[in-house]
Amino acid sequence: MPVYASYLKLTSEGNRDIAKSRERFELGKKNVEEHGGKILSAYYIVSRGEYLILSEFPDEEARVKSMLKTLEHGTVSYEVFKALPVDDFFSIVEK
Repeated sequence: MPVYASYLKLTSEGNRDIAKSRERFELGKKNVEEHGGKILSAYYIVSRGEYLILSEFPDEEARVKSMLKTLEHGTVSYEVFKALPVDDFFSIVEK
């Protein structure tokens, strides 16, 4: 399945309820799973006040639908990048 790197930054609304971060993460995890995805790993980047979440989804449509549902809450802003395994990249450039 395709892997995605997502950077989530708390909005001012998200910062107001920062103590609910674990609860919101669990809701996000459930949302990912409802769209056929899986969180592979998650990190909080201290110096930036952002989350880095590595996840996999069956396709782009599922990834976008999950992202839209997350954005509806208004507690984070979002950037998503599709991640290509390095060996796949090497195979492409070596052809």
